[in-house]
Amino acid sequence: MSSGGATGTQAKRSTRGLGQRHAAVSGRTAFLPGLVDRYVQHGDSPMHCRLTTLFVDMADSTRLYAHHSSGTVLRLIQRFMRVVTESALAHRGDVKDFEGDGALLYFACTACACEAALAIQATLASEAGQGSHGIRARMSLTVGQVVLGMVGSRQRKAMALVGPSVPLGARLLKHISPGAIIASGAVVEELRADAPGLAALFELLDPACSIPGAEPMTVTTYGIVGPPHPPPAGAHTESVRLPCGEKKALTTVAQMR
Repeated sequence: MSSGGATGTQAKRSTRGLGQRHAAVSGRTAFLPGLVDRYVQHGDSPMHCRLTTLFVDMADSTRLYAHHSSGTVLRLIQRFMRVVTESALAHRGDVKDFEGDGALLYFACTACACEAALAIQATLASEAGQGSHGIRARMSLTVGQVVLGMVGSRQRKAMALVGPSVPLGARLLKHISPGAIIASGAVVEELRADAPGLAALFELLDPACSIPGAEPMTVTTYGIVGPPHPPPAGAHTESVRLPCGEKKALTTVAQMR
């Protein structure tokens, strides 16, 4: 991106407006406008931060097109994306991109990202049980260092998240069945430290999952096949410290397994 004064000013206005819109949507996502504000302070300089990303992909969309009109499929996608977006905002996250019938969400807190994935999974399962079209999602959780920066031209700009954990999340979706959540070993390790009750929900899938690419790699993967049962009466809670210094109570469910 050019470092000229006009372009820099436009970028700052663009990101500042984005932050104001986020703040107007939900005061609960205080971290996200802060992220944009910090980028504005950097000007055109890339900003490095650690984020958890959650890919959400509508499963079996080809089947929907085969059995329903395009208008009906659009309404189903709109409902699906509303569930995804509301879950992200309710758990201190936000939507980076909508693409086709999938979305990329990002969070500062790994436990929050996990809770958002569980909320999406539970909501879709509940709606399927009530006789809806039975929409299911594949979801992947990854965490790592990313670089935040602007891409595009003076006429059209967007925020980009660049780091190894982002494409890894997209590729992990191919290793999980519809309705399930897959997570990298790094995600589960962070959950074990900060939210062991959530970590206990994941089962080891593959200690050396092969990820194809220019430089093939292997990662440890864990998964949650279906929505966990509600915690039993009397289950105690644990206090988790979020990156912003706040605390959040999470139900301890390790005894459920």
